[in-house]
Amino acid sequence: MANEYMVGRSASSAVKIPADRVGVSSQHARITVRDNGEWKIEDLNSTNGLYVRDDKGIFQRVYSKTIDENTVIRLGKEGHDSFTFMAHRIVEPDDSSYAYEFRRLKKKLKELGEQDEALEKKNSRNMKIVKAASPIALGLCVIAQYGIPGLKDKSDLNLWISRIAMGVAPMVIGIFFGVDTHAMKMQKQKRQRLLTCPRCGYPLSEFDIHNMQCTRCKAK
Repeated sequence: MANEYMVGRSASSAVKIPADRVGVSSQHARITVRDNGEWKIEDLNSTNGLYVRDDKGIFQRVYSKTIDENTVIRLGKEGHDSFTFMAHRIVEPDDSSYAYEFRRLKKKLKELGEQDEALEKKNSRNMKIVKAASPIALGLCVIAQYGIPGLKDKSDLNLWISRIAMGVAPMVIGIFFGVDTHAMKMQKQKRQRLLTCPRCGYPLSEFDIHNMQCTRCKAK
């Protein structure tokens, strides 16, 4: 046995969608919930497409996909004409309450906080390695410049080695043990995409999430 839920701008939609969301088709998609707990969503040849948000907060277009009740779905292309909701809303008896979504946001905020902490620890550890490695690299450069004591053959090779070492060593250390600014940027963007109001879609502050209410649209 399976329960089927239609979503779109028609009156029979399982999720109430504002009339001004003209980017949403009358019968945009169908969500099927089976007795074994499997959820599936299908695009019903909508005009502007069906999108599902991935773990990085990026919406990917789909035509048929297995989901769960916490999957965030967008009907239509990005913009004011589209409509975004969590799949759970099809079985939510009170369509004015976003308590379930805010509880999920609190959990996601905690997960992202743990990821932030792990990234900070990694960057801190790398900075310590860079500070410790720099004197060692400098010592090797000095040895290459002036040669190893007792070494008879002090040709121009030492000078070339010194120049290469002084140019490459800092770069190598920086690549492997520097602050991962790219990862920090990606983490910040992921936060902005994932921590958004379940009703109006605007980014939420940590205060909003802990308070379980959007200060902009008052959804709670």
